[in-house]
Amino acid sequence: MNDHTRRRLFWSGGVLAFLAVGAAVLLTLPVPGLQGYLAGQVGGTVADQVACPGVLPGPPSVTVGGGRLVPQVLRGRFSEIKVAVPDATLSGVPHASFAATMRDVGKPSGGVTHVGSFDGTIKVGFRNLPAPSGTTFARAGDGSLTARTVIPVAASKDVKAELFLSMRIRGETAESVPSRLRIFGRTLPAGQVSDLTGGVRRQQLPHLPAGVTYRSIEPRSDGVHVSLAGVSTTPLSTLPASVGGHDVTYSAANGRLNINTSIVRIPVATIRTRPVLSGGALTLQPTAVHALGSDHATGDPLAKLVLGQIDRKDLTRTLPVLPRGVTYRSVAVDPAGFHVTIGGTTVKPFSSLPQDAGHPAVFGARNGLLTATATGSGAATPIVLHSQPVIHGRTLDLAPSEIEMFGTRFPAADVLSRVKGQQTAYPLQAPANGLAYAGVSVQADGLLIHVTGRQVDLPRGSLTGGGC
Repeated sequence: MNDHTRRRLFWSGGVLAFLAVGAAVLLTLPVPGLQGYLAGQVGGTVADQVACPGVLPGPPSVTVGGGRLVPQVLRGRFSEIKVAVPDATLSGVPHASFAATMRDVGKPSGGVTHVGSFDGTIKVGFRNLPAPSGTTFARAGDGSLTARTVIPVAASKDVKAELFLSMRIRGETAESVPSRLRIFGRTLPAGQVSDLTGGVRRQQLPHLPAGVTYRSIEPRSDGVHVSLAGVSTTPLSTLPASVGGHDVTYSAANGRLNINTSIVRIPVATIRTRPVLSGGALTLQPTAVHALGSDHATGDPLAKLVLGQIDRKDLTRTLPVLPRGVTYRSVAVDPAGFHVTIGGTTVKPFSSLPQDAGHPAVFGARNGLLTATATGSGAATPIVLHSQPVIHGRTLDLAPSEIEMFGTRFPAADVLSRVKGQQTAYPLQAPANGLAYAGVSVQADGLLIHVTGRQVDLPRGSLTGGGC
């Protein structure tokens, strides 16, 4: 080997060694500006794959990790790429946000990017969740989802509520006081649901004579039983001033009413009578006639003469008609007047009870309480739905486990058996091959849907709800 040949080999080897050293330096030592340049190039490529042109209001944020980019570019695979989309329409929900960490990411090929592992989340704000107008969502203290809304009148037409009321007498007024309410299989104290049960119901009862009062009221299976009792007194001064055309005066002694009168040939005669009740009439039954200084039996000629001057019907007075079940019990007379004892129990049919306008009820009785059963609601009812969101396949399920009404939680199944429910299941967009929805959690301001996968093939635009 001559010197020329040696020099060529040495030069060639030197060049190869220099190139090898240069490549090693490029791979191992930072080159000013190159890392940022490559990050921008890779980020632009990834952003172009995330969404189709014009889909997003702003570009996604792309962060390329995993150390120096030159080796990753040369290999054609990237250790870690993080993507964040702050505003996108996902699964038909506007203004959702998306964030993902992808590892072992290959270069796009044919519009498809292969990813070794994928962990991402979709954030949907409460204000953007699909729901009827006026519905507001929030996170409960136990981590569940609450939805405040109202049940329209039309949706609650099959709701049945049974109100229990205690009844009492106040003077000549019957009062029905709400005690408890049974609805959706539960019994609630009336004070807890006062907006629904209302206040005390009052019904004016017929006026009673002085001395007679209402004593009790009790609902039973055949109606409302109202008891009354007392003694009605009619003063002697109110009795007629003439009988049979003759002026008369009255006095009483020994349980007898004395009718003092003047008739032909007998200047003063006193007809002694005993008051007798007969049906609805009070009759003064003559027992003797006092004339010419002595009493005469009714069969005595002198007594007949006196009694013949009056019409017996003038000695009978028709009494006021009493309610069915109430009777005149006895009568007595003394100088203060006639004392008629009245007593009994009348039954008012349930149909006579006052109804709420536009929302009739069926009345009954149970365990000494009045019951009023109504179907449907006269107004929209505020409710709170409590749910633990879950994902089944690619469906987001917000079905409630409990529904809160009137400050009380009811099993949702009991409420929904009577109330027409609202939509609670929402389809999610189909994930790319290898991706799956892994769950959902309730955050302070929205829902966080988790998406994971291994060996994922991501077509261009698939992360933001479509293909290009």
